[in-house]
Amino acid sequence: MTETDRTKRGGYLVDDDRLRVINDLEMRNPSLNIGLEEAIAKEVAEGKVLPTLRFWRNDHSAIIGRSQEAGAELNLSSCGENGVSVVRRPTGGGTVLHHPGNLNYSIYLPESTSDCVKEESVKLSRPVARVIQDLGFEPEVRPNGLFLGDTKIGGTAQSRRWGLLHHGTLLVKEDDIMDSMDLFLRARQDSYPKTKVQLPSKSAKVGSLKSLLGGKLELPDLLELLKERIAGWLKKTPVSGSITEGEWNFATVLAEGKYSLPGWTFRFHEERNESEKINS
Repeated sequence: MTETDRTKRGGYLVDDDRLRVINDLEMRNPSLNIGLEEAIAKEVAEGKVLPTLRFWRNDHSAIIGRSQEAGAELNLSSCGENGVSVVRRPTGGGTVLHHPGNLNYSIYLPESTSDCVKEESVKLSRPVARVIQDLGFEPEVRPNGLFLGDTKIGGTAQSRRWGLLHHGTLLVKEDDIMDSMDLFLRARQDSYPKTKVQLPSKSAKVGSLKSLLGGKLELPDLLELLKERIAGWLKKTPVSGSITEGEWNFATVLAEGKYSLPGWTFRFHEERNESEKINS
């Protein structure tokens, strides 16, 4: 097939076999990192940049699903008192605590799929599961993440508003915040099942890869394994890349005008008064 026979989307061919890989591990405001999720997804969907794989991290923060009520999912007073930022992401799913030991990975593709979200989440989790197998374990892939027995080591979520955005977490190493999860996450409290919530989170025991491997895990090696497995699964050639100026500018506007605003974070009427606890 010649180039003129292929369908173009923006500046890139839909069947371009390259995958831009961005190692973006700098700590920054979680609102900006979530803004980058939307900005990159839109740029990829419009063909302005290549399909992309991004690795990134957040400092201590509580990231809630698009359709969740912040006050029902989190003890907002505890978040505010302990400097845990609350940010609503553009994807579905449950609430997750981010910290420096938690690695986030995002896959941005120009077109969505006909598969349902659960099926596609499982499919895009399989190359990550292969990496865990490479490390000597046999993970179970579920629609909401990766498990070793009853221990959750990573979760996933999706959006199809701009092409396909699939992002997930891998708990690489322990962090002090993990000892206080019950303090922040209402899903880990006995009263949660009795509470009326719009989209409930699923509580699970969590464990880190580093503790499971006895400390024998280096982040650069893990990133290389993930890059090769994910690119291979997508049948694409990984190429090193970086966030473009346009993506940075767009993400900054989104962070300041959407993802850091109480009107987005506490978007449901019944929880707006709760926002005062964290913003006071």
